[in-house]
Amino acid sequence: MSGKDQSARIEQRTLALSLAGVAVLAFASLAWGLAIESDVVILNGIFSLVSLVGSVLYLVAAKLVARPADRRFQYGYAHVEPLVNGVNALLVLVICVYAFVNGVEGLRAGGDKVDAGSVVWFGALAAAVALTIGGYEMRVARLTGSQLVRNDGREWLLDAAFSLVTLVGFAVLFVLPEPQRSLWAQYADSVLVMVLALVFLPVPIGVLLRSAGELLHMASEDDAITARVEAEMRAICSEHDIRGHTTHVAQIGRSHLVEVNIVVGPRFALQTVPAQDALRERIWAAVGRPIHAAWLTINITADPRWA
Repeated sequence: MSGKDQSARIEQRTLALSLAGVAVLAFASLAWGLAIESDVVILNGIFSLVSLVGSVLYLVAAKLVARPADRRFQYGYAHVEPLVNGVNALLVLVICVYAFVNGVEGLRAGGDKVDAGSVVWFGALAAAVALTIGGYEMRVARLTGSQLVRNDGREWLLDAAFSLVTLVGFAVLFVLPEPQRSLWAQYADSVLVMVLALVFLPVPIGVLLRSAGELLHMASEDDAITARVEAEMRAICSEHDIRGHTTHVAQIGRSHLVEVNIVVGPRFALQTVPAQDALRERIWAAVGRPIHAAWLTINITADPRWA
């Protein structure tokens, strides 16, 4: 089995585990939140439901991305990854906005007293589960380089932070003196919903912008591949009669599209196919990506119009 196939199997197995975990946590949070009439626990369940949809999408995307290019998708399925990331981020963004509005409405309605003990122990249990799965996924993401697993792991860590903030927010009721205790008990649920929605809002926005940039083939200013290719091209230009060149690099999911156009002069020495293939090998080495993770196109021309 190749390294790519093994990474794909690990990725899919990890996402399947996440899918099972988020299903249990989502329905448990919703059931318990409805039972104790806590908006913040219900919101945790809604976040988990969104993560459930996201986990399904991530798993489908992982299976598609592992496929080779075919007649319909001749550049492969790498574009599915930022598409799924963007859709999932958009769902989380909508939930954050909804949660903030819901929290404001709760404050306007005068708050709602919730059993603090029930929220605290459930928050501790949910945080432990989320931290365990999220930490495991982040380790898998480092090993496989999977952005899908990394984003799913971030969602689990966000869920853990959500549960921990909820836990702390209600746990302080046991140490607050009166009348602060009664006041906080009345408004804690609504305030925590608003705070958590605002704190987590930048995360889906960041993922959404990054995914949109990949789908639009926007170049990254700090892209390491661009820097390496440009450095190699400067060395090549100093060795041969090259009048100019252009480099185009775009990342789409876990794949890179790299195009180098070289305008040569009349004394360009690399006239044979083997010599030009050796030049391509130099540029490919500068790309520094496995053969399945980049699409390299090199055009050699004497006419600047084709560069």
